Amino acid sequence: MKERPRVLVTEHLGADGLAALRAAVEVEAHDLLPVEELAGRIGEFDAVIIRSAHRMTRELLERAPNLRIVARAGAGVDNIDLDAATERGVLVLNTPGANAEAAAEHTFALLLGLVRHVRRSDHHVRAGGWDRQAFIGTELRGKSLGIIGIGRVGREVARIARGFGMQTWAYDPYVPEETVRARGATKLESLEDLLARSQVLTIHTPKTGPRLGRPELSRLPKGAFVLNVARGGLIDETALQSLCDEGQLAGAALDVFSHEPPVDAGLLAREDMLFTCHLGGSTNEAMSSIGTRIAQAVVRALAGDIPEEAVNLPFPSLDGVVPARLLEVGRVLGRIVGATGGEGPVLHVACRGGLPDEAAPMAARAILAGLLERVVDGPVNPVNAAVRAKEAGLQARIGVEAGGAPRLAAWFAERPDREVEITLEEQPRVQRLAGGRFDLRLPRHLLLTQHRDLPGVVGRVGTLLGNAGLNIATLELDREIPGGRALMALGLDDAPGLELLRALGNLPEMEGIYAVQVTGALEEEPR
Repeated sequence: MKERPRVLVTEHLGADGLAALRAAVEVEAHDLLPVEELAGRIGEFDAVIIRSAHRMTRELLERAPNLRIVARAGAGVDNIDLDAATERGVLVLNTPGANAEAAAEHTFALLLGLVRHVRRSDHHVRAGGWDRQAFIGTELRGKSLGIIGIGRVGREVARIARGFGMQTWAYDPYVPEETVRARGATKLESLEDLLARSQVLTIHTPKTGPRLGRPELSRLPKGAFVLNVARGGLIDETALQSLCDEGQLAGAALDVFSHEPPVDAGLLAREDMLFTCHLGGSTNEAMSSIGTRIAQAVVRALAGDIPEEAVNLPFPSLDGVVPARLLEVGRVLGRIVGATGGEGPVLHVACRGGLPDEAAPMAARAILAGLLERVVDGPVNPVNAAVRAKEAGLQARIGVEAGGAPRLAAWFAERPDREVEITLEEQPRVQRLAGGRFDLRLPRHLLLTQHRDLPGVVGRVGTLLGNAGLNIATLELDREIPGGRALMALGLDDAPGLELLRALGNLPEMEGIYAVQVTGALEEEPR
């Protein structure tokens, strides 16, 4: 019986997430695994799920030869060396948007606390005070809100702002105007224009978002408020303090910092700023949702599927084609092209039959992975196939062609006559192989012969296979003209051994013979 994959959970995941894992895999779960213990344990597992306390460095990944998946129960992957994971063929998962509502609500919790002096008045009352004049606040209704980054969190912020009667502007070069408008906001084409209009400014971008230093923050209207519930380092904290001292800004609220926990005593002592400890996505509901979603994604990935949570493998939106089938057919196609199609520095990949453009990068990676399996040292899969191909001097040129059923094809630029094409049906079939036309259901092992079309050749091949104890599951022939070049594709239940291949190659009519293990993990040598 095949052993179930092993998954290490390094931080609290939640009961629902753990239940989803334990139904399918072996789990070792910790509320918080000591950071120093991770290096000594990670090599035992197929997958690891982390949150924020641990960093998956290149050195750590090198200690884990069996690791297939690193999953972040959260939105970012700042604590994962993405390049190192990709190079090693480790699939990285995360859960963007699962805590969008929580982060948006926290943004307004901070904003309301800031403009209504909640923290300061709370301390005042606890100390026995009752000076209402000292804590007169500012209303949000009618104020202009500027949102930098209108992804999942930014859109929720815009939706909530509409309920407060705020005038909302957004800057995000990657989001279309109609999407921004649907959330009740107006899109602006420049960051400078947004800053000049924003009485309240909030940023909701990844680490790659714009950096807001003194020049940018100085563009805000006098008395503006600034919030960061996104990523530490996006806003210059020193500039914030200076502009508050000068009266240009009325205050700021930060949930994230350039250094966590923050160490700037001057910053922490300010009365015109409000701070929380990276709590934006930390609600019971969000934590449960994230834990369940990442657990389900890990289970699917371990089963061979590519979930939409994948970070370092393109996830296409396919109509009627399962991503796992796209990967499997691509890998098989690559193996067959590698065995029958010659070689060269340029591989052409065609996605045919109405496959969307976004399917092509995933298909190309899968084909390259199958092609390179026996060519390069070390593991190769669709995650690191592009990296390994570049190392091997191989370039893939991708095209999308309309017409017919969904199918993949590939050939080397120098040998277009050796094109291989496979359909993406529930039972994929080889339609084109080494210049011949077939309709061959994928076998476990494929034997392709190129021979002169003379009487007795098929019989002698069958006799040699029978004498070797190999059963022929399927057989198809294609020929140009009687007596000319012929191709025979045989589906075998078992792999042909080297002696049998030599005997077949020694037949006088034989011009070429190719053996391909189609399904399953590659064997080192034919049996």
